[in-house]
Amino acid sequence: MITADNIVKVYGNGKVADHKALDGVSFKVEPGEVCGYIGANGAGKSTTIKILCGMLSATSGSATVGGINVLEQPDKVKRIIGYVPESGAMFLSLTPYDFLEFVCKMYDIDKNEYDRRIMSFMELFDLKQEVRTPMYTFSKGMRQKVLIISSLIHNPEVIFWDEPLSGIDYNTTIIIRTLVKELSQDGKTFFYSTHLIESIDKICTRVIILSQGRVAYEGHIGTNGAGMEELLRKYIDTENISQKVSGLYKNISRE
Repeated sequence: MITADNIVKVYGNGKVADHKALDGVSFKVEPGEVCGYIGANGAGKSTTIKILCGMLSATSGSATVGGINVLEQPDKVKRIIGYVPESGAMFLSLTPYDFLEFVCKMYDIDKNEYDRRIMSFMELFDLKQEVRTPMYTFSKGMRQKVLIISSLIHNPEVIFWDEPLSGIDYNTTIIIRTLVKELSQDGKTFFYSTHLIESIDKICTRVIILSQGRVAYEGHIGTNGAGMEELLRKYIDTENISQKVSGLYKNISRE
C-alpha cells in the first residue's frame, strides 16, 4: 500500500551547507497495517510524510501510495489519503461544520451524506454542541479533534498522521485507538508519526525507527518480547545523556 524506495531529500541550493534530511529511506507498509514512524526531532519524519502525501518533492528515489507513483501523480494520491499535519494549521474563523463541509466538497461527497458524516463524527468526539461555533474559541485539543475528523471523513484508503494526539485528552485517545483498530481491520492503512511511545505500543502493529535520515529499524512490535522503550534504547546513547544531565546539575548547583 505504501512503498518508499531509496528516497533522498536535500534542502539547500547545492552548496556545502546543504542539509540532507533523508538519506536513502526505503520501506514497505502493507494494506491494513498500522505503522508507527518514530525518531528524534529532526530525524526526517515529517519530511517523509510530506513526500508520501505529494506535498514535497524528493531529491531522488521513488514512492507509491495505493499503487500510484507519488512523484508522477501527486494529485491522484491526494484523492485516496487522509492527512493530519504536525502544524495543525486551520481556518479558525470557520466553524467545524464549515471546515468539514469544505473537506467533503473537495472529495465530491453528496451533501446529505456529508451532513450525516459530520454530525456522526462530531457526536463521537463530543463536539456536537460546538458544530456551529467558530474554532478560534476552541482549545488545542478540540481543534485537533476536528483535524482528525477531517482526515477520516472522506473514507480514505491510507491515513497519514503526524503527531495526531497533540493536546488530546485520555477519553479521546481511547476513541482514536478503537477507531484505528476497526478501520485497519477493514483494510485501511495508517502511517503514524509520533513521539509518544505508549501510543505506538497500543495502536501500531509494526514500527519504523528513523535516525539521522536513515531507517535504523523496521519490524513488528513485540518481536522477541521487546517493547518500544527497550527497542528505542538501542538507538539512544542513554549513558551519554546521563553524563550530560549530571554534569549540568553539578554545574548549576555550585555555590
